[in-house]
Amino acid sequence: MRLGVVAFVVALRGARGLAAPRKKLPARRVDVSCDACGAKLFKYAKGNGAGSRLVKVYEERIVKDLTADQVTCPNPACGETFARRALVHGRVAFKIVSGKVRVK
Repeated sequence: MRLGVVAFVVALRGARGLAAPRKKLPARRVDVSCDACGAKLFKYAKGNGAGSRLVKVYEERIVKDLTADQVTCPNPACGETFARRALVHGRVAFKIVSGKVRVK
């Protein structure tokens, strides 16, 4: 009997039971640029505090993208890889390489 209840809950909530992301974007916007050459990469709606580092960037929070969905710097002279694509909590994200971007 107990197994039937567990199977019902898994079917109802999905295999992982992940919460849906918020519809409204955070109010704070930051400019993200390449640390090597200073070229602008994108404008991002950052949710947490001002003093925190940028570790991952969710694709749906990017307000203005200047990289054309690439993980390298758009400046042809630089071409530095600043992130890698990953799936975080079921959402597409860029995991930032430490020391490769500047946030203002």
